[in-house]
Amino acid sequence: MTDIRIVKTKRHLKQALVKMLEDTPFEKLTVAELCRRAETSRITFYTHYDDKYDLTEELFDDYVNEAARDYRRLQEENNTKRTALLGYYNMIDCILNLYSRNRGMFAALNAEKNPYLYSAFYQHIFRSVYDFITVHRKQMTPKYPQRQVAALICNGLWGVISECFTREDEVGKVRGDIISMFNDILRSGIFDMHGAV
Repeated sequence: MTDIRIVKTKRHLKQALVKMLEDTPFEKLTVAELCRRAETSRITFYTHYDDKYDLTEELFDDYVNEAARDYRRLQEENNTKRTALLGYYNMIDCILNLYSRNRGMFAALNAEKNPYLYSAFYQHIFRSVYDFITVHRKQMTPKYPQRQVAALICNGLWGVISECFTREDEVGKVRGDIISMFNDILRSGIFDMHGAV
């Protein structure tokens, strides 16, 4: 049974972390200041987390789980036949949804300002995309090594979304362009299609 007090405490710590990242680089954040802003004692913090990196990893796991739930919902709504190509579109859509809902955190995922955050979250997304390609290999077989294809998809999506944040565009306004770009990539020949459409 989940203790509602623990859930609330963790939520406050994560919200404080995201808020602090608006004006403080991750490497300069201290657990003491994080606890002060979250109105939580350091003893309570260390009951749940080893350090700020551990808290961040749990936050990123939350994001991946949120995106996975969104993906399952999209699949049930518009891909009952489970075609791989539509599955890729749903995957891209759920990543864009995640960015839109958590804009404050993702604005902080800047390679120059917060290299650890940038790299750590990229690894979470990379693993998810790599696993996705593995699951759909029978319908869409990568012509190149799977890690390279996953890196192309992740870096491309990451770069386009980062550019949107740099220009302060709303992801919703450029969603169509992003989906069109990935349609072109997915249909470019980097995959052998086997009933994927």
